[in-house]
Amino acid sequence: MSLWINGEWRPGRGPGFSKQDPVNLKVVWQGEAADAGQVAEAVAAARQAFPSWARLPFAARQAIVEKFAALLEASKAELTAVIGAETGKPRWEAAGEVTAMINKVAISVKAYHVRTGEQHSDLPDGAATLRHRPHGVLAVFGPYNFPGHLPNGHIVPALLAGNTVVFKPSELTPRSGEAVVKLWQQAGLPAGCSTWCRAVGKPARRSAARRISTDCCLPAAQPPVFICIASWPGNRRRSSRWRWAAITR
Repeated sequence: MSLWINGEWRPGRGPGFSKQDPVNLKVVWQGEAADAGQVAEAVAAARQAFPSWARLPFAARQAIVEKFAALLEASKAELTAVIGAETGKPRWEAAGEVTAMINKVAISVKAYHVRTGEQHSDLPDGAATLRHRPHGVLAVFGPYNFPGHLPNGHIVPALLAGNTVVFKPSELTPRSGEAVVKLWQQAGLPAGCSTWCRAVGKPARRSAARRISTDCCLPAAQPPVFICIASWPGNRRRSSRWRWAAITR
């Protein structure tokens, strides 16, 4: 199955495509992309799952994310091989990427406690209170060069903070994205909290852009993806309320 939407694996209704190992040209993955309707279904599922996920105690969300880290550790050799086969990276470099994914969990838990919490300040004419809350549904677009580590750097802290995620991996590394999502499934992430779908090619990206209704876009991919989303007429009003995050390469 090509897509993971609302806790179910299902075939894509878009064009089929495959991925070859760049070293030996063997096919390492093949499947179908999502069509625009399935992108909309993925976002709707994440939107529906958001309130209950955000209301969970932080300790409950942390337990699921830490189980994901344990699964990464247990399957490190397998995921290293998958990333290496899709990207052409040497084994040591792919293994380093998986290690960075594991370490990101502890870093994100610590960062959550440092950057959140409630603060009260007395003012001359009253008082001020600072509280933090999740943004909502976050769209994460993955790159091909670090197909595990860079999306993971968005997904882990987003889920810890109570957000839900729609993850679109690079069409150049679909197997890596699928392998990571299967670990989230094994970790017990509730249906809809993270959905996985792909849109391939410029026409498909434009179709997906029409359906975007997320609260935040997290770029771990090439700039044209976000230009396509932000420039679509139906999204121009939304762009003013989106949160955008940048990665320094």
